[in-house]
Amino acid sequence: MRPLLFPIEALIYGPPYAGLKNLIRSPKPLEAEPTWELITGDKPAAYELVCGHWPLRPLRWPLLHTKMKQDHVLGIAAHYDVSNDFYELFLDKKYMFYTCADFNRPEDTLEDAQQNKADFILNLIDPQPGDKILELGCGWGSMLRRIHQHTGDKENLFGLTLSKEQVAYNEEHNGFQVEFDNFITRNYKAEFYDKIYSIGAWEHVRPKEVVPLTKKLYAALKPGGRLVNHFFCRLPEHLFATTICSQIYFPGSIGSPYRDIVKAFEGAGFRIAQRTIHDYRPTLRAWFDNLVANRERALELVDVHTYNRYLTFFPVSWRYFDDGLGMLVRWVLEKPE
Repeated sequence: MRPLLFPIEALIYGPPYAGLKNLIRSPKPLEAEPTWELITGDKPAAYELVCGHWPLRPLRWPLLHTKMKQDHVLGIAAHYDVSNDFYELFLDKKYMFYTCADFNRPEDTLEDAQQNKADFILNLIDPQPGDKILELGCGWGSMLRRIHQHTGDKENLFGLTLSKEQVAYNEEHNGFQVEFDNFITRNYKAEFYDKIYSIGAWEHVRPKEVVPLTKKLYAALKPGGRLVNHFFCRLPEHLFATTICSQIYFPGSIGSPYRDIVKAFEGAGFRIAQRTIHDYRPTLRAWFDNLVANRERALELVDVHTYNRYLTFFPVSWRYFDDGLGMLVRWVLEKPE
């Protein structure tokens, strides 16, 4: 079956997509370093030329049309509702952050780097006791825990997620007010929140949803309120060919260009008070190494194809940033008094 599917998928979706699917379908667990080198290493110029132009530009959005129409919950569930125990194998132990960490020093561990990130974003949010604070895509409650540690106020912390596994985890371990709901389509109370923030969830906001969502969040904030956003956006304005590979890992999600994001934020009325750029690559390599180190346990929790999917996901994402196709940005957006 694998040899038959490869040429069909290569013709329709391009060689990188077909190659990744072929790796994932391996009946055996992939070998770590050969897989990393295969995905991140240099390729012959002719191969890169084909990969950069196939599928042809007019075909790319039509190929994604069905995925862009599906309910967001399907793509989120496909990636996150695997197993909380599985994620614990490669994420940091204290917070379980599944987002870019800050490796400020060469000797920083993943735990150090995620603590650095938590402290950095805490300062951006500037939470005060009594502030009504909402997290969009709250994951396992990582940042909510850091805010609670800082303010001692749990009553005014709220979270939204489309992962049932994450809702269950928060109920069992955290006790925050976490709802199973889509932050993109949700109707928000007007001028209810003092702070809204998101860490690594805006990537699931499709291009046509960015403007209406930004306007809703602006309206949901009190005057003088703040929106803090941490996510990566793509740098080319056109939909480049290998973007289609993202559907292997996050079906139904596609990022927006940096330029469009800026226009949407400012068009909604926000003032961009701060934006900083961060390097995702060390985090992706750390997750890869942790997964490999816990391979035996991982294969007790998930099937071989799921293991292979994550083992390819980290180097694919690393390559995306290394090629300069995407950029991780943290934003502080302020609503005027």
